[in-house]
Amino acid sequence: MLRNILLGVGVFAALFSVLIFSGKLPIGNNSANTPKGEVVLWGTFPETAINPIIQAFNPQAKTYRVTYKEVRADVFSQTLVEALANGTGPDMILAPHQIILSQASRLYPFPLTSFSEKNFKDTYVDGATLFFSPYGAIALPVSIEPMVLFYNRTLFSKHGIASPPAYWDEVLKFTPSLTVKNSKGQFLEAAIALGAGNVPYAKDILMAGVSELGQIAVLTQYNQEGTLVPSVYANTATTEGGDVLPLSTFVRFVTQFADPTKSTYTWSEFNGLADDQFVSEKLAMYIGYSGELNILRARNPKGDFEMTYFPQTRGYNTFATGARMYGIATLKSSKNLTAALTVESQFAGSGVSPSLSQIVGGVPALRAYATTPGLSDVIARSMLIARAWYDSFPIQSTNLTTTMLSDILHNRYDVTDAVAIFVSRLQDLYTPQ
Repeated sequence: MLRNILLGVGVFAALFSVLIFSGKLPIGNNSANTPKGEVVLWGTFPETAINPIIQAFNPQAKTYRVTYKEVRADVFSQTLVEALANGTGPDMILAPHQIILSQASRLYPFPLTSFSEKNFKDTYVDGATLFFSPYGAIALPVSIEPMVLFYNRTLFSKHGIASPPAYWDEVLKFTPSLTVKNSKGQFLEAAIALGAGNVPYAKDILMAGVSELGQIAVLTQYNQEGTLVPSVYANTATTEGGDVLPLSTFVRFVTQFADPTKSTYTWSEFNGLADDQFVSEKLAMYIGYSGELNILRARNPKGDFEMTYFPQTRGYNTFATGARMYGIATLKSSKNLTAALTVESQFAGSGVSPSLSQIVGGVPALRAYATTPGLSDVIARSMLIARAWYDSFPIQSTNLTTTMLSDILHNRYDVTDAVAIFVSRLQDLYTPQ
């Protein structure tokens, strides 16, 4: 089956082959336009999972081949920079979008004459535009995984709730019914993990909320010299007159779930891991990424777990959710650009991306994949609108999020001041020194 998938490279990969072979992709003279030789690919995917894909791919490539090396995500960027300085770096990288973005200046984009912005948008889901620059795509997406709401159907039924919430005000409404405490005030059952720094994907949840309120977390623009100029817009007013400050508004909403003085108090920093609580059926709702559903079910086969859309903000003409995305990119320093760009296009096409997506629990970022028969309606619709944000400093931004939420819950700062500090420090990260 895998061999058949890899043989089906598809129209998308064929298009790139035509461009390369015809010489329309300006990466060398005519004699170099046929991909040949070896390309070295570094990635965060486990070697045990990706090697079978590559072993099936290489015989079909015939004149070129891929070798793969796994590098841990937490040391990937540093390892790559050191290798490039020593002249021992790879030709390509396969990694989460945050790593791709952090290495943008080292990546070789597809020329616009070969793959226009319209063609890119027609091929990939909206969230993939994170990889597109005025000079072309700095990377091609191989997988996207939308953020969703998981819920325990048994707990909902037990407390007389027929359907999961579609809006945040319904989450608020359901919380008292789904929260059960003992005589000491300890949680026996909690409604949802929200508002504290120990909440999984707390940063991603907040930025998805910012998107719902009509704002983009980090706006990327290019100056006249062609230099990327990111600006933090997460708390920039979205209506005339400054009626809504998106990040402040959403932070104020979620922190009430972790505030012991509120009637909506349902989550504590000391509750333990949210996914463990959910699997143990002590947590009714858990926000995560779609690929986690099978993992959650496997951990507790008796649990009646389901997923639905990420809750939306009522009254807004938006439908948004967060995303995890993986991309493949060619480095400017590659000694074999022709083969590397060919591999990049094929790995991001319909032939290989389904296999790569399965490794990380996502789905191909190809727009056409949303029409796949049998695909979950939640995934099919969510993948089309799922967007990651320009998070090129993921470790630092996560730490800033944790600090912001802790400062609010421990009354070191109120929401307005804590968010202002967060935005200021985030802006510092994006300001060239």
